[in-house]
Amino acid sequence: SYKRKAKGTKADKLAHFPVEIIERELTSNECYCETCGNDMVDMGSVEARSELAFIPATIKRLIYRQHSYVCKSCERKGITSIKKASVPKPLISNSLGSSSIVAETIIQKFQQKVPAYQQEKYWQSLGLEISRDNICNWQIISSEQVLQPVYDVLHDEIIKQNIVHADETSYQVIQSNKVKTYYWQFCSGKLEERQIVLYHHSESRGHEVPLEFLDGFTGYLNCDGWGAYHLLPKVTLVACAAHIRRKFYEAIGNKKDPNQASPAYIGYSYWQRMFRLEKKWRDMVPSERLSHRQNELKPIMDEFWEWLEKLNALPHSKLGRAAEYATKQRSGIMEVLNDGRLEFSNNKAERMIKELVMGRKNWLFSTSLKGAQSNGVILSIMKTAEQQGLNVRKYLNYLLTEIPNLAIVDHKALEDYMPWSADIQLNCK
Repeated sequence: SYKRKAKGTKADKLAHFPVEIIERELTSNECYCETCGNDMVDMGSVEARSELAFIPATIKRLIYRQHSYVCKSCERKGITSIKKASVPKPLISNSLGSSSIVAETIIQKFQQKVPAYQQEKYWQSLGLEISRDNICNWQIISSEQVLQPVYDVLHDEIIKQNIVHADETSYQVIQSNKVKTYYWQFCSGKLEERQIVLYHHSESRGHEVPLEFLDGFTGYLNCDGWGAYHLLPKVTLVACAAHIRRKFYEAIGNKKDPNQASPAYIGYSYWQRMFRLEKKWRDMVPSERLSHRQNELKPIMDEFWEWLEKLNALPHSKLGRAAEYATKQRSGIMEVLNDGRLEFSNNKAERMIKELVMGRKNWLFSTSLKGAQSNGVILSIMKTAEQQGLNVRKYLNYLLTEIPNLAIVDHKALEDYMPWSADIQLNCK
């Protein structure tokens, strides 16, 4: 059927761009009446059409000229009194890597997924001869000297929160002795006022990593069934219903025309019913959602567990593995019946880890452990800024410009540079 074009859509999209008026006028030779031959008079104009013009990026040199001032009155008395205007410190001394250039290399790598070796041609097209080594080194230095302190404050903040989601994925580092290293990702629960996303690189996937990273955290941790999380003290684990549902879905043989009487399909259908209910309650306040869960979700869950206990499945079959996984996650998923703030799945963490997975397809690997660590720090700052509604490019450039010029870089000073601070919200939108 024909879909009618929405009115005003193009105008709304063009409205916030700066305007340049292009006057289309007749030349003096054209401005005559073809009927009588006399000159014609301009009677006004109308807007005939509008379009967007793309202006490629440009690079310019900024030269800071430092002025000096002398006191003539003191000079006449034989006293030398000179004062110089301040000059901001560069991000990296004696380098082409200014804050705006480095910020742009970061945007290209982490937002646009363009690895350093592919950025070389882009920068050459703008007349700047820099290598992939320059780009990687600038990002590592910026991460260590400027962004790591911001990351540390974000880390301290997320430990204080009530609900955190976690996930992890593998990664390759050439200079590591391990065939695989790992990125661990931790992000704030949906209802936390300060939305934080942190990526932590480690050579291990063992329990010692979340044990150290989440030291002091005593809230709910929404995660999959990875055993490392089960060893965390004073933490209440919340399982992911999407993982349980996925296991039963994978056990269904013919996905296009499934046997609806098969145990795998029946198990899958239970969780589909639960997810349909959760979708209806998504925007409710926690107390209201909890009430619905206890009245409507709990009976379905109880029915599922009763069905599962009677299920006879081969232990190493797909159905057997799905049943075993669900049984192990039972206590974790039942936590959603105790607190309406909890999410029914860990999809938020999976979406955040996907950001890194998509980048990994293009970057392939990191050469050094320092490079892998800086990737995690940079991506954490960017995703957290994005969650707080900031313009990521503006925020990065602001941090890389301002923090090198702080007299003291400590927790108190950095509070003004957090993504939720009033000044940042004002200047980096």
